Amino acid sequence: MAASAPALKNRLDYKAPDFLSPEIYLEFDVRDGETFVTATTRIMKNGQHNNPLVLDGRKLETLEVEIDGLPLAPVTGYEIAGETLTLHPASDSFILKTKVKIKPEENTALAGLYKSNGLWCTQCEAQDFRNITWFIDRPDNMASFKVKVIADPSEHVLLSNGNLVAQGPTADGRHFTLWEDPAPKPCYLFALVAGKLDHIEDTFTTMSGRDVTLRIYAESKDKDKLDFAMDSLKRAMRWDEVNYGREYELDLFNIVAVDYFNMGAMENRSLNIFNTVYVLAHPKTQTDSAYAGVEGVIAHEFFHHWTGNNVTLRDWPELTLKEGLTVFRDESFSTDMGSAAINRIENVQYLRAAQFKEDAGPMAHPIRADEYESINNFYTSTVYRKGAQVIGMIKTLIGDQNYRKGTDLYFQRHTGQAVTCDDFVQAMEDASGYDMSQFKLWYSQAGTPIVDTSWTHNALTNQLTLTLTQRPPVNKPNNLPVVIPVRMGIVTSQGRDLPLNAQGDTSTVLELTQDRQIFVFDNVPAGSVPSLLRDFSAPVILNAPYSDDELRHLMVYDSDGFNQWEAGNQLMLKEMLAQIDQAEAGKPVTVKPAIIDALRDMINRPGMDKELLSLMLSTPGYGILAQKRAAINPEAIKAVEDAFTTAIRTELASELMALYQANNLQIPYSYDVQSVGRRALKNTALYYLCADETVKDPALETLAAQQYNGADNMTDRSAGLRALLRMNHKSGTATAALNDFYQTFRNDSTPLDSWFSMNVTYARKDAIQVANQMKQHPDFQNASPNRLRALIGGVVSAPNAFHNKDGSGYQYIADEIVDLDGKNPQTAARFVDFFADFRKYQGPWQDQMKAALTKIAQQPRISTDVDEKLKKILGADYPRKPAAIIAPAPNGP
Repeated sequence: MAASAPALKNRLDYKAPDFLSPEIYLEFDVRDGETFVTATTRIMKNGQHNNPLVLDGRKLETLEVEIDGLPLAPVTGYEIAGETLTLHPASDSFILKTKVKIKPEENTALAGLYKSNGLWCTQCEAQDFRNITWFIDRPDNMASFKVKVIADPSEHVLLSNGNLVAQGPTADGRHFTLWEDPAPKPCYLFALVAGKLDHIEDTFTTMSGRDVTLRIYAESKDKDKLDFAMDSLKRAMRWDEVNYGREYELDLFNIVAVDYFNMGAMENRSLNIFNTVYVLAHPKTQTDSAYAGVEGVIAHEFFHHWTGNNVTLRDWPELTLKEGLTVFRDESFSTDMGSAAINRIENVQYLRAAQFKEDAGPMAHPIRADEYESINNFYTSTVYRKGAQVIGMIKTLIGDQNYRKGTDLYFQRHTGQAVTCDDFVQAMEDASGYDMSQFKLWYSQAGTPIVDTSWTHNALTNQLTLTLTQRPPVNKPNNLPVVIPVRMGIVTSQGRDLPLNAQGDTSTVLELTQDRQIFVFDNVPAGSVPSLLRDFSAPVILNAPYSDDELRHLMVYDSDGFNQWEAGNQLMLKEMLAQIDQAEAGKPVTVKPAIIDALRDMINRPGMDKELLSLMLSTPGYGILAQKRAAINPEAIKAVEDAFTTAIRTELASELMALYQANNLQIPYSYDVQSVGRRALKNTALYYLCADETVKDPALETLAAQQYNGADNMTDRSAGLRALLRMNHKSGTATAALNDFYQTFRNDSTPLDSWFSMNVTYARKDAIQVANQMKQHPDFQNASPNRLRALIGGVVSAPNAFHNKDGSGYQYIADEIVDLDGKNPQTAARFVDFFADFRKYQGPWQDQMKAALTKIAQQPRISTDVDEKLKKILGADYPRKPAAIIAPAPNGP
């Protein structure tokens, strides 16, 4: 069955709902093969009108419809057409009762109520509550929920939102729980979990002295991996009290970890549902980066309790109101929990790799977009990550105290309401007195602004004149100038920060609001170097005419940790881009001795932060290099990456071995800043030492094998295994280690996902063949989204396979998207992003990517999620065809 393509939805067309549902009572009769959902809803007309009541629903078999106790008949009493049920109520306020049957076991999209791996679970954001029952499914329709869950006693955990008010056996030998969440919430925050789960429990005492019960649920085999998540939750709750004055007001807070989940996590009010990746943490099964992910995502979802739940969004184009703000909050929390510089560097690395790429391509959109087809495609790095940077700029411009006043005012005004980004910005303006008129362009303009800089020094007056110029990106030439806070300092030739005012401040924030502005600094000694955009104070592309010597000076002496790393990053990036030109011209690729000398200087610098040094030794990745090219040649980029890795390995071999030995301490695992930095530096050294598959060095193979076999933690164990696979993935030692890894962790989902990915990625040019073999593996059957991402990501991470000129890599991904689209459109649509910048590739690669995209677009049936992205990416080359968008299964009578 086909349906016409969905129309664009426009933010500016917002209209308040004709009816509101302030209260709903849901009863779930959960049975194998089918679930019956009875919804009793108080409905009120919103304003004066004679419009019918239109409810949203999808794949529902409708069994009963009543108004005020009177049954209605199909057609004469109500009408079902597509995804709507329409009624013509006679009164302005009434009780609507519906009963539907759904089949969670058949819900492979994992949207609404679904059953996977023996567990019933929900995911309702953005518009999937309609897969559960008929309802006004929009965020500005807020209801208080009472929920009864009935199931067989074998499903001993029955959870929903709010506080547990009753539980016990039923007359027919089953059991129930009754939950009440008194505060009104949008239906996208509804949650239900039922199944066989174990849990840990703790108590948190709030700042007003109330005790809150905390529980984290998982499968019994994973119970020993929940303690770190619990500690992270308690830290997040205290941090939110201290930094935002926000206290959790319910008696219970639950987290459930599930393997089968499309998202990273979901902030359902008082019942957060998490992908296991972001809950489970144990030294033997999770890496240091996984620990950081758990801490950050636990905090993110808890922080949504106030920024997203207690104050929610009016409609979906306002998504960055909750997501951008909450990402900023979780990034700030992680900064306070760990190293400020490392957190900022890693956040910016992700922003540049994902969001800058998005902003430069056909998928570019403002953080608050005016138009969309599928809201599922709006969960982007722009909305989340760039949205967070916009909040950060507000805080930078108005100052910490005014920012806190602004958030206090925002919560005071809007708790219990569904609001907009304008409401948040207005609170900031009212609290600070700062005119936000021009700043609000960040909410409406797509693209990454470019800031060009130049400076001169007058030796007679000791004045440094700095010129800043902003211009719009090439793909958005009509953008207006925005407010750009440029945090900066000046580093003298002696390596000291120069005081910039009478108070002795060594950093200041310049406000760039015009096309071009000039700033003059007095008493600046000759040879001083400006340190620009400290702490990456704005999400812009900065062009600064630093010489190599000036960059090396900042690498050593800049007091801003981010800019210290950035100087080395720019030094490396500049040279790598020059060598890509050489490779494309068929000339030999070389690495300037100055690059190696700069890295050697950092290695030998006393007191250097170990994790920062680890990051400074790492070269810019493929994605960053590709972004900087007008026309992308994957082979040339790969040749330069390999050349730089080889040069670092050979020229710094003795230094790398010394780093490895100095940091290879045989001490018990601990997750703390110092230990994480030590492991990061050791494993970066091991990466380089074992990076070249053409070098057959038994001593290095033994070194890597010893690390794998002797490690007491997953960080070191996986680094040792990857080192073996890099040197020779077919060697007996590597094969034995890979087999041992599988046998050891076959019952642990996260390490097993990594095992699938490593098998594919390190097969290099044979990655597709190995991926097809892996799909037949018993542990890949009924694969979770995590496992699918591991396998397909493994192919994309093998450039010799993915970017093969014959197009086989692109065709493989296209076939996977087609296969997955009918089962799980959200996940399939995310894989389309691998082709988003296909027009930037040189001829043969561009042609093959286009062929793969066209193949997907020409399928007889295609989801809205995938189709919307194809239309944006292909543009004029989108193959016009009769509408063949996948229609929902028809609703029953």
